[in-house]
Amino acid sequence: MQTIPEMTEHIKSFSLNNQGFSRVLIQLFGFLGHGKSSFINTCKYVLDDTEYKTYADVKNNDGGNTTARITYPLTDTLTLVDNRGCAIMNGYETGEIFAQLGNLLPLDQEVEWSKDLKLVDRIVAAERFVQSTDFIFPIFVYSVKKGLSFDEVPEIKELLTTARNLTGICPVVILTHKTHSNLRDVQAKFEDMDVERIFALENFTPEDHLKTRGKHEDVLKIFLEVIKDVKFRMERFPDPDGERAKRKQFVLRFIYEMELKKKEEEMEKRRRDEERQRNQARASSQSQASDQSSSGCILQ
Repeated sequence: MQTIPEMTEHIKSFSLNNQGFSRVLIQLFGFLGHGKSSFINTCKYVLDDTEYKTYADVKNNDGGNTTARITYPLTDTLTLVDNRGCAIMNGYETGEIFAQLGNLLPLDQEVEWSKDLKLVDRIVAAERFVQSTDFIFPIFVYSVKKGLSFDEVPEIKELLTTARNLTGICPVVILTHKTHSNLRDVQAKFEDMDVERIFALENFTPEDHLKTRGKHEDVLKIFLEVIKDVKFRMERFPDPDGERAKRKQFVLRFIYEMELKKKEEEMEKRRRDEERQRNQARASSQSQASDQSSSGCILQ
């Protein structure tokens, strides 16, 4: 097994060898307050091997403090990308995530939850700012402390499956707060979602950044696996422009189907409302008729 210095050197020296791509953007995504920014600070601390610094803003109450898609270079080749966490995984927020994973939106800008077809407009406007030579690698961050209900599993599984189909890479799942009692339960649920790689770790924090071998190895092992997946994918799909065109088509189709589904739901809601109003009017009319009939009988 490699030592920590050997693992670190392997990661820092990794290059793409002019395979059509210039860098790897490791795109983090997930819910609000699950430790994405803390994970970035932890990775910088481990790979830079200097004093602990707060690079990505962290909110102490786990409510999520990131509102923009911000880049944090780790090496000459690997760059972490923080992201605004989702409150819920509705169509607008997942559409934003897929546009980012498709490398269709610019970096270092505020994240919007674009309604209607505004996301399409933003994708078109971003054409001249994004680089086809950026290789996107998806990492889903989830806090063990939050727990994971069975009701949430189908929603997350669909998100991860779509991210895999879009990028061609099974998203790596990072479970933060590994010492929490929920770890085994949460890990088992992600395994049931057919997630290939699940890593659990404790992030370093401003309050607790004592360097330990275990924490260092947990982080380094993640990047060693990321590098293996990147190499595997690049050997089989070496055309950045062609890959990005496919991802764009995928995301635009997703947005179109999302809008179509929304309109169908609105039409169905309108139909139910109209049906309910007709039933109420019918019931009211029958009630009035019954009252009039009763009054007539009394008068007689």
